[in-house]
Amino acid sequence: MKHLFKLLLAIPRFVLSLIWNILFSLLKTVIFLAVILFGLVYYANHSSSPLANQLSNVFDNVSSYFDPNILQNPQAIGDNLTQLETDFHEHLKGAKWSTNKATIYIETQNETFRSAYLQAIDAWNQTGAFQFRLVEDPDQANIVAKDYSDSETQAAGLANTQVNALTNHLVSVDVYLNAYYLLNPSYGYDQERIVNTAIHELGHAIGLGHDDEHDSVMQSAGSHYGIQAIDISAVHELYQER
Repeated sequence: MKHLFKLLLAIPRFVLSLIWNILFSLLKTVIFLAVILFGLVYYANHSSSPLANQLSNVFDNVSSYFDPNILQNPQAIGDNLTQLETDFHEHLKGAKWSTNKATIYIETQNETFRSAYLQAIDAWNQTGAFQFRLVEDPDQANIVAKDYSDSETQAAGLANTQVNALTNHLVSVDVYLNAYYLLNPSYGYDQERIVNTAIHELGHAIGLGHDDEHDSVMQSAGSHYGIQAIDISAVHELYQER
């Protein structure tokens, strides 16, 4: 009888010990994963390497699904999509290069963006209206193609142009593709639209402004169009070559 009583007491102690060991193991696992996650987030925010950029994009994508505004209002993403613009660009009317040619250096290491820039360069070159020449040295480039990630703007791209005020000629241009939107599946940018965005930014690098009156790659919003006849005509008119 005494042995039976000890056995009955041992069973709950064993169960409690088992539960404690399981909970303690889970706690150690959670702490270990949290330390790794913290390390990855720190690395993504304090490094400019391609891996850090990719990790930053992944964290941005994940965080977008846990945005309180989106969780409370699933329509929020759809509303944001209708407001997204290809870029914000203040264009100095008539600013252009001295000829319809310019050198370009692709700085971004993101393979999706590098491919998009290369396709955009080829698309413009095939029109014959303007010629981009790739260079391997940024110091030899009129235009530098970059990327960035910014959730504070609703622009998928950016073009920073510097103009000689006396001649109204372009001096240098930096174009950017915004990874926060373009690489986030929630915003619906497939490869074709990413390429169209790159074409659009290179259009600014040529000297074109926005065109919201026609079906044009230079529309300020959407990036649903590639180069159209109206765009080629605009380049010819800008450089007075018909």
